[in-house]
Amino acid sequence: MKPVKIKFWGVRGSIPTPGHRTLRYGGNTACVEVQFPGCHRFILDAGSGIRELGKELLQLTEPVKAFIFISHFHWDHIQGLPFFKPAFVPGNHFVIFGCDEPHLPLNEIISMQMKPTFFPVSIEDMQARIEFRVVREETFTIDGVQVATKFVNHPGYALGYRFTFQGKSLVYVSDNEPFNSVFQEQPSLKDAEGVSVEERFESYVEDKVEDFVAFIRGCDVLIHDTQFLPEEYQEKVSWGHSPYNYTVELAVRAQVKQLVLFHHDPDHDDQTVDHILELSRRKLKEMGYDIPCIAAQEGSVLEF
Repeated sequence: MKPVKIKFWGVRGSIPTPGHRTLRYGGNTACVEVQFPGCHRFILDAGSGIRELGKELLQLTEPVKAFIFISHFHWDHIQGLPFFKPAFVPGNHFVIFGCDEPHLPLNEIISMQMKPTFFPVSIEDMQARIEFRVVREETFTIDGVQVATKFVNHPGYALGYRFTFQGKSLVYVSDNEPFNSVFQEQPSLKDAEGVSVEERFESYVEDKVEDFVAFIRGCDVLIHDTQFLPEEYQEKVSWGHSPYNYTVELAVRAQVKQLVLFHHDPDHDDQTVDHILELSRRKLKEMGYDIPCIAAQEGSVLEF
């Protein structure tokens, strides 16, 4: 059986960070390409990294069809779409998956950043076939791949995705922070609009921690937000991102088989990411669960 191929086109969080400090891990924001054998391409998020992916897709001789899964609509996850050249090529076909916001449908959210005030080319100028599919917490199958979604702990509506294909599973959780108070000083979190975490989830689950652990349990590869050192997180509770120790403990609790640290902080240079990776590997060993653990690196390929 051919392996599933994951390529990282953007691994940074919040804002692109070009420059000598980020040369090794890369400065583009979130975009991951997944190729399941015999299936069309799956693209996870459309940060600035999707621009480089688009340039590669232009080299293909056949029309391109791909499924684009948006975790949420903060700029670092959609800002590359206006520069995704294959979307302007007739004959190509893209299906964009994501969650509506309470007062804005998915298609309007995506097109807003391409209005004349912000960008000179509108989404209507994209000559490829563009479809939108709204998803909430659900499970469905597309192109032979089972897709499960889960709301995660991030301001606004943000989704984690689990992809299962021929017995292999990948979980992608780009932006997420601890649900419970074990990892935070504040007993009750509120997002930027003052809405409590509990109110942002449409289906009530008494134990959100266990529910989330069950969602990722046993996956072959977990790509998870690891933006902060623990001391940094204490100053940024409710920002929607995780310290490395939480991510590692989550991977151990869920018995995942491989961990990928993702969504590197824009203020972290290559050496700091190295340090977080070393601390994560050390903690895995201390917990007696020495699985493969890497920090996502722009241009790198992972197969499983």
